[in-house]
Amino acid sequence: MQLKNGKKRTPWGILNEYPPPLIRLLAREKIGIKHIRALSDQEIAIKAEFPMARIQEISRTKSWDPIPIGEIMRFCYGCNFDPFDWQDRNRMRAYSRKGAKFSYLRQSPHWREVFLPLIKVLENAKSS
Repeated sequence: MQLKNGKKRTPWGILNEYPPPLIRLLAREKIGIKHIRALSDQEIAIKAEFPMARIQEISRTKSWDPIPIGEIMRFCYGCNFDPFDWQDRNRMRAYSRKGAKFSYLRQSPHWREVFLPLIKVLENAKSS
């Protein structure tokens, strides 16, 4: 993939644009045409075939550096995100450009104990 400035984008560069907390925050499924529902850690763990504690650990990691590639693939799969699918990436970029209000997450029963702390991790990852 070529960028406008002539530099080539690598798959690893693309993946690094989407840190683990962001992917976890945007893990969701569509319900009907206009409604979405946040996925729980348990749902992601089942789909990714990971212990729930590992999902939580990866979710709170600021970058992909310490995570093995096989775990990255399974985590992304469990979160319904394919970093190499332009539609998934566009959805994430659009959400980030809007200022990421995470309104559908606020409706989740896991807002205070799961999602709010992840937003803080994500903000810290961006500032470091």
